Amino acid sequence: MLKRVAAAAALSLVPTVMVAAPSQAAYSCNITVPSKVSITSPYREITATFSNGCLYYAEDAWWDIIHPTQGWEGSFNYNGRSSDVADWYDWSPLGTYSIRPDFAYDYNYDDMTQNSRTMAVRLGSRMSASSSRAGNYVTVKGTATRYSRNAEAYRPWANAKVSLRLKSCSSCSWKWVKTGYTDRYGRVTLKAYASTNRYWQIATIDTSSTWGRASSTLKR
Repeated sequence: MLKRVAAAAALSLVPTVMVAAPSQAAYSCNITVPSKVSITSPYREITATFSNGCLYYAEDAWWDIIHPTQGWEGSFNYNGRSSDVADWYDWSPLGTYSIRPDFAYDYNYDDMTQNSRTMAVRLGSRMSASSSRAGNYVTVKGTATRYSRNAEAYRPWANAKVSLRLKSCSSCSWKWVKTGYTDRYGRVTLKAYASTNRYWQIATIDTSSTWGRASSTLKR
């Protein structure tokens, strides 16, 4: 009994050390949007998806869609769904938009961290092609069109830069052959030497306003 009392008295002399509880890290609510958007019709929807952090913890979250010179163009909102849709019309300015965090808070109304994204919006295009062979030379003809916001339809893409490329097998990498430009009707003809059959493709090059497009693969 005396030993127990002595031990208790000794423990009472040891200073008490208070350990603070670790602070809770802020939850994250993140957004994913298409990095490239093609305008191919008067109206389309652009879909954003939200991270598990949003689904598990967020009460509400917003991101603004900001054009570099024209400013605010719309928003994406998380309010319990896994995705949100922005209505997009072809009269909206082209360019690379910032998807900028506005606010996010969790079910305790504490702030949540958010990410930023960019989204490049340009006109869509098409490329059709045909090929023919004469001896050791292959001729590839193509027609390029792109979406016209004035016509609300595809129209010939004049003076578009076009590349001709080939590969020797279906699983091989494409190799550049030569470059040309379309005429006022969007047409281009490129000729190349090839003593045996090859796979061919013709493609327009991306510009600041229009996404380039490759034709189907041709074997000749």
